[in-house]
Amino acid sequence: MTYSISKESLTCRSVIPSARSTSSRDLGWTSLLVDLHVGLKSNEPYTSIRTPDARIGVSISGRYSCEFFSRSRWRFDAHSPGSICLHRNDHQSRYRFPVPQDGDFKWAMIYLPVGQLASAAEHLRRAGQPYLLPTFNSLVDRDPAIAHITVALLRAMANGDSNLYAETVAAWLAVHLISRHGPSGSSIEDRSAGAISDARLRRVVEFMSAHFAQPLTLEQLAGEACISKYHFTRLFKTKVGQTPYQFLADLRLNAARQMLISTDLSVAQVGAACGYSTSSHFSAAFAAKFSMTPSEFRGSRLGLTEIDNRPADCSANH
Repeated sequence: MTYSISKESLTCRSVIPSARSTSSRDLGWTSLLVDLHVGLKSNEPYTSIRTPDARIGVSISGRYSCEFFSRSRWRFDAHSPGSICLHRNDHQSRYRFPVPQDGDFKWAMIYLPVGQLASAAEHLRRAGQPYLLPTFNSLVDRDPAIAHITVALLRAMANGDSNLYAETVAAWLAVHLISRHGPSGSSIEDRSAGAISDARLRRVVEFMSAHFAQPLTLEQLAGEACISKYHFTRLFKTKVGQTPYQFLADLRLNAARQMLISTDLSVAQVGAACGYSTSSHFSAAFAAKFSMTPSEFRGSRLGLTEIDNRPADCSANH
């Protein structure tokens, strides 16, 4: 069955103040809508158009910030190439882009038909589970798979490919969104113990997940697997896809990200609780993974970093 984007999504591009844009609509694509936006023609606030379709913003080039109005004040999200933002379904928001920005920055907005999403949700539903149409909260994150498929979509647009290409990508994208970003999906960086077939490594992953804040050593982890540390390092990288150090770093940083959202602990306290000996080490590691410091992340998600509710024509650099 072929699903089409809603009429509301077809009008969304008109309200975004980009200097210039191109759209898959010009090619006659109906299974997926992709709008590429370049630069700005205005930093005046604008209101998004409510649409039932899933919306995914993907940063293509340049670094920029986008302010959004929430809880009676303006807040901001920082964007860099490869970052994505999942916008809330059927939700209307106010945005503005502060100036100056990073040259002719580019970002793509992908609209995925709600029917395609519903079909994927039904196929992925396990026996006995209630049917739930997934919704997504706005969150700037990183998903290499979506970033790469967006580049492929833009290349297909440039080549004038048919709607068959869009239809194929839409089916994959719906499954990916639900599996990785839906309410019961795993996080982008998740490697659950249950997904690892080797029983020795499952024990290690469970141990690391329970003790990630401690100063773990290779000898200690290899001991949990009952093998030498040299064999353990090779086996872990082969089966998990990361070195033990990389896996531990992801555990700590993902836990820190959740603590920044859900607790009132200071940045230094969050870092210490997640196994970092110094606040500077924690901030550097966090920024390397998420392209913003812990303070910037907490401010963008919870409003603890306030942006003055200044007149729209007053510029600021965030």
